[in-house]
Amino acid sequence: MSSFSESALERKLSELSNSQQSVQTLSLWLIHHRKHAGPIVVVWHRELRKAKSSRKLTFLYLANDVIQNSKKKGPEFTKEFESVLVDAFSHVARSLSAIEFSTYPGTSIPIANWFREV
Repeated sequence: MSSFSESALERKLSELSNSQQSVQTLSLWLIHHRKHAGPIVVVWHRELRKAKSSRKLTFLYLANDVIQNSKKKGPEFTKEFESVLVDAFSHVARSLSAIEFSTYPGTSIPIANWFREV
C-alpha cells in the first residue's frame, strides 16, 4: 500500500466513485493509515464541503465504511469523525435536493439510524 500524505488522500478522494468497490478500496487504505486518523478526517471534511453535490453522499458512504470497519482495529476514526459528522450531515442535507438524494442506491434506509451506530 502506498504511504500516506494529504495530497495522496486528496487525489484518492477526487477519484472516489459511488461504486461499492471504490468506497471499500479507499476505506481499506484509510484504515491501513489509521495512525493519521486526525489529518484524514480533516481532509475528508474539507473535500466533502468542496465536492459537487452529486458526490457528497459518496463521502458519507466512505465515512460509514471506515467507521464500521475500523472499530475492530481501534477507536481512532470513531473519535475523529464524531467531531465533524453533524456538520457533514447538515452540509449534505442542505446541498442535495430530494431528487438528487433519491438517485443514490440504498437511501431508502433512514439516515437517522446511522447516527445511532456511530
